[in-house]
Amino acid sequence: MRRIGWKALVLSLLLAAPAAAQTAGTVELGAFGRFISTDPALNFDAQPGYGARLGVFVRNNLAIEADVARNDISAESGSNVKNNPIHGRLVYGIPMGKSLAFMLGGGYTYNIFSKSYDEEKSGAGGLIGFRIGTGPGISARIDGTLDYIFSAESKDGPYPSLGVDQADDNIHLGLQVGVSVLLGKAKDSDKDKVKDSADECPDTPAGEQVDAKGCTLPKDLDGDGVMDNVDACLGTPAGDAIDTRGCSLPKDADLDGVIDAADKCPATPAGAKVDATGCQIDTDKDGVFDDKDQCPDTPLGTQVDSFGCAKDSDGDGVADGADQCPGTPAGVSVDVNGCTARLQVGQALVLEGVNFETGKATLLPESKPTLDRVAQAMIANPTTAAEVSGHTDNTGSRATNTKLSLDRANAVRDYLISKGVSGERLTTAGYGPDQPIADNATKEGKAQNRRVELKRTN
Repeated sequence: MRRIGWKALVLSLLLAAPAAAQTAGTVELGAFGRFISTDPALNFDAQPGYGARLGVFVRNNLAIEADVARNDISAESGSNVKNNPIHGRLVYGIPMGKSLAFMLGGGYTYNIFSKSYDEEKSGAGGLIGFRIGTGPGISARIDGTLDYIFSAESKDGPYPSLGVDQADDNIHLGLQVGVSVLLGKAKDSDKDKVKDSADECPDTPAGEQVDAKGCTLPKDLDGDGVMDNVDACLGTPAGDAIDTRGCSLPKDADLDGVIDAADKCPATPAGAKVDATGCQIDTDKDGVFDDKDQCPDTPLGTQVDSFGCAKDSDGDGVADGADQCPGTPAGVSVDVNGCTARLQVGQALVLEGVNFETGKATLLPESKPTLDRVAQAMIANPTTAAEVSGHTDNTGSRATNTKLSLDRANAVRDYLISKGVSGERLTTAGYGPDQPIADNATKEGKAQNRRVELKRTN
């Protein structure tokens, strides 16, 4: 059962493989196993043998071939006989699809018997069989042979000692199963680089691109990526965006998502948000488009700046429309009406940004913008008097710090006087480390405690 299963598997693989070429100029080299059935008059019992073949295809499918084989035979008497048939024939393979050819052949045979039975005779031979393609240059063959010997081996007289009867002619039958190698270049008649044996379109015009079967590939003459055989719009202009049918899609020159035919604003800047007509959106109608509007919900009628926010000309944080004091100097604190805020009596204001050289009462240049705003505010409120107080952290002695804080307060007073504030409205005090507003145990706390304050006194 194992052996039968293996043979069935091999046969199924052979039948599934592509056909071997049978083109002119191909040389066939083969080997085969052979079983012979000799003429009944000889009374021989044949055993399996083997042989080899050589062939040359003189035309497509037509070959001249020769083979020689050997079979060991037992005579009726039990004596051993050796048989060597030699054949020379013409064989024609009739293609039957890609993987199969039906073989017919005929020609000369020379039959040699030796050892116990010594005869050599000529005759005519015939062949019928199949060639099965197993791959490029490889094929399997199954052949049946018939050899007709005109002048029989047994004609000259019986061989009673062997059990051979006399006969006028002999007919010997054979079965050969083997594999051949076909050597030669596969033919490609239409020069499309697909060999004839696999070419389903053997007359492809020169220069045509073909598929693996040798058939012309669909063309794309307008270069739009859609093959002509399914292109509903042949001749699409180069560069056009197309749909799956090969037709040009509607154009959108400004790439805003609205096709040109419906775009009322065809030159919209790249990236701008647009409405269904292709025009930029300004939801709050303030004249600044949404993609640049930092205040998208500005009330209708509000004057806005280039960012879409309510305009504040003096930069005091109160929009022009609600600012009752539109010319407030830069940096001056204002109330909800945009006017200079007034400190309450006893209320202290830390002068942020006022700094001194380390350990000295010398103002740093960065202090001037803050002090300029304070001077402007006091000039704008001529009846207000204030105390300028200096404060330090707890580094160093209390006496040193107290003196330093007073010196710094006086430096600030002198600067404000230089800017037009009456000295009679300004008093000074130095509190040193006595009034901390943060923890002196940290670097950040010490920095907060080193400060100058302005406190309203009337």
